[in-house]
Amino acid sequence: MMIPVLTAIGFMLTATLGSSITAEPQNVHPDAILPDISPGVPKHLNIHNQQQNEYLRFTNVWANVGDGTLEFFPDDPYVDAVEGELQDARQYLYDENGDIGNIDNSIWNATVSSFIFHDTHNHWHIDDIGLYSLNEFTGDYDVPGDIVPGLNSTKVGFCITNVFKYDGSESPTSQRTYWDCEVGFQGIEPGWADQYHQSTDGNQIDITGIENDKYFLVHSWNPESAFVDADASNDQSWVLFELSQNNNGNGNRKITIIKEFAPECQADGSTPGLCGDLNKNS
Repeated sequence: MMIPVLTAIGFMLTATLGSSITAEPQNVHPDAILPDISPGVPKHLNIHNQQQNEYLRFTNVWANVGDGTLEFFPDDPYVDAVEGELQDARQYLYDENGDIGNIDNSIWNATVSSFIFHDTHNHWHIDDIGLYSLNEFTGDYDVPGDIVPGLNSTKVGFCITNVFKYDGSESPTSQRTYWDCEVGFQGIEPGWADQYHQSTDGNQIDITGIENDKYFLVHSWNPESAFVDADASNDQSWVLFELSQNNNGNGNRKITIIKEFAPECQADGSTPGLCGDLNKNS
């Protein structure tokens, strides 16, 4: 049974709050079991035209391929919050006997980022979870170039929840520890993924005025290295595409996918959620 789209995916903020707090891995309890978040293949690329501007829209997935849970909690989740209110976001870790979701049983915690309250949606977002960028194609089909000149990368804050199991197995609501962001308790359990459909407000990059050419759309997890994560080598996924138009230069531009990459997408079909083959929020 699927929960409603707005509950499942939450919302995201594209305004960067400028968190400078960074967890120090050397201070993590040695018995802590760490999460390992990795982005899936960016999917559903399309161009949205609005008021003379062009926006590249896409679907994004963050998945926990590690053994430990990703869990965040604000200092006071029941505060009578107002739009834009900030408070510390604490990350919690557990050992093998830990009861995830019960912070009293955690063995380590630290302030790693900021929560911001979004009054319209009545829940909290965590700052600087990921980063979206449009990067140059330099002739190498496997390595994104620099960010396209004149374009800014977009740091994003999310409401983080379990949406589906990335191996494609059943994902009933009853098995979700993290499924609601109204009180700020958020996370992704091992084996689960959080998905943000291309229709979600903010899942876009303004590409107005860029030339028809080949580009990489890059999704990066944990851009500030603020969160405790088991492996930083699998934090970036991308899709290489060509932006083109018909011969006479009229009409809307189109996108042709050339190549896709996600570090944890397995060719044996065991990780369809990371390869972009699962879509729970359309």
